[in-house]
Amino acid sequence: MSTAFRFLLQAREKLYTSGILNTLRLHHPVISVGNLTVGGTGKTPLVIALAEGLRDRGFRPVILSRGYRRTSREILVVGSSWEEAGDEPFLIKRRLGNVPVVVGADRYRAGLHAESKQLGDVFVLDDGFQHRRLHRDVDIVTIDPIEWAAGEALLPTGPWREPKSAVERAHVACVQEVPGIASPVLPIPVFTVKTETHGLYKEDAPVSPDEFKGRSVVAFAGISKPERFFAAVKLLGIHPARCVGFRDHHRYSPREIKQLGGDVLITTEKDAVRLAGINAADFLYLRISANIPDFERLMSIILNRLNCSGAL
Repeated sequence: MSTAFRFLLQAREKLYTSGILNTLRLHHPVISVGNLTVGGTGKTPLVIALAEGLRDRGFRPVILSRGYRRTSREILVVGSSWEEAGDEPFLIKRRLGNVPVVVGADRYRAGLHAESKQLGDVFVLDDGFQHRRLHRDVDIVTIDPIEWAAGEALLPTGPWREPKSAVERAHVACVQEVPGIASPVLPIPVFTVKTETHGLYKEDAPVSPDEFKGRSVVAFAGISKPERFFAAVKLLGIHPARCVGFRDHHRYSPREIKQLGGDVLITTEKDAVRLAGINAADFLYLRISANIPDFERLMSIILNRLNCSGAL
């Protein structure tokens, strides 16, 4: 099956490079953040960091996202319902506040919708590396160095959406910092992305770990790589009695949460979005951000490309 998938990818690539399949342009520039594997490479925190960087420089960014596993089907400006928007777009909206987030399977049509409503002047395309139909001015890929070193097993037998060689289509790579694992050598500029932990929160208020010393803690997560979340919790000096993993984007029931047990429940911020409205027990979530030590140089590359392409 992976061999057949590789053949389809090669055929699709030839159709785009030959011009048989066309890309469609929006009026405003597009910065895409994507990856070569399925989940867990830090796209969402990077999208948030880039949108904040653009906003700080006087731009009005708009996020375009597919809205994976959402209940709605139409193009939608994210509002108060995570079910209609999808958990990741809703999380992005909650973190960015005044930055519009528009979801739609066809990101070109979603962009046209945003332009018709004059929502902003630059798009950040979430999980867009394989969405070739939409022209992008800057392509950024996020990379997990452990996955990169492990091989190249394509879907459906492995996690790779495209071969490693597809990285040459990108303009920049953002590589997660993993202690003891070197960043790959790539033909494009490489930036290290550190996971910055802001601590535990209940709703929007920070909570000190000292508040639940001596109590039984259960950590749980429905994300692509829950073991990294569990490790981050332990780095805070918290040693959970249990660590429970669910599948990515898992929809929780009150019964499942009750069965976790423990005096204190700790989860991820993305999971916290999905727990809203189900009358679950009290829980805390870990808030993280993407910290790019050389962020100014990254933004300089992005803005230079936008200027050179005439997008600005």
